[in-house]
Amino acid sequence: MTPKLTFTHLRFDAIASSDIHLGGCYAGSNLRNALAGVMLQATCPQTQRRAKPTPEHAAVCPACWLLAAEVDPGSVVRAYAVIPPIPAPQTIPAGEAFAFGLTLFGDGFQFLPYFVLAVGEVGRVGVGRGRHEGYGRFSLQSIHAIDPLQGHAQQLLHPGENLVSVPDLHVDWQPVPALARQLNAQIENSGQLIIKFHTPLRLVENKQLFKVPDFAVLFRRLLYRIDDLGRQCAGQERRERAEIATFNQLADQVRLVESQTQWHEIWSWSGRKQNKTPHGGLVGTAIYWAADWQPLLPWLIFGQGTQVGKSAVRGNGIYSIVNGKNPGYFDWLL
Repeated sequence: MTPKLTFTHLRFDAIASSDIHLGGCYAGSNLRNALAGVMLQATCPQTQRRAKPTPEHAAVCPACWLLAAEVDPGSVVRAYAVIPPIPAPQTIPAGEAFAFGLTLFGDGFQFLPYFVLAVGEVGRVGVGRGRHEGYGRFSLQSIHAIDPLQGHAQQLLHPGENLVSVPDLHVDWQPVPALARQLNAQIENSGQLIIKFHTPLRLVENKQLFKVPDFAVLFRRLLYRIDDLGRQCAGQERRERAEIATFNQLADQVRLVESQTQWHEIWSWSGRKQNKTPHGGLVGTAIYWAADWQPLLPWLIFGQGTQVGKSAVRGNGIYSIVNGKNPGYFDWLL
């Protein structure tokens, strides 16, 4: 099955106006919460509501459709994901330049203006710990659309200007098969693939939490996420069960050779649920071995842009394939 899903990576370049306490592994969650708060305040007429928004309300409210709502019963739409600075610092000193990213998936692209306005407002009101005391401020300098697979960039906002162009640069499946063949040729002798997890990787399957980067679980969750985004955001048909079973069998044959990962515990407060929710996961590098990588590589390459695992919307599950001298997928944020 060829994915219909396309997505748009946006890079926001900014300068800290005051110290920004991003919190390291909490950076993605802090950025997402700040964006959500600004968008709900500016867009949703039911901002003070504590109950989950109705599907009828979510269908006409961009903020709820993007951030929290179940438009169809049992189907949660998450048409975007935050990409925190890589690596995410604890604190960004005043006057320092930094960059972070945002991905819009499929239909989520239509809401690009809301996010652009929200990022500017977040810079004004602050992000992270201490924002009510004047910390966390920044000024937005420029915006770029990025296609890491083909090495292309398109500037949407220039320094000192207010006009933001609409990008026509998106990531799609077209270059993936050729890139997979090239990578397969590089690793076929050793059979080893190196994956770096930049932000917490939280793998849960059948209610079991995995604290090792098990490849079979990783690949199953990745394929599910790609398919889920494709169905919800791009009108993709369901993948045949026989094809899923074949991929699962291939993934089960991959072996974890070495893991240099650490578990980072992260919690976030849910105002609606009135409790803390865990978002922690693995950060570091894992080396895997397989006799034949070719069928799996296209999905691993494409999936770098979708992220994987729980809380991807908050910046979790960002990974790169780092074999050899190939540019890393997220080098555009370094």
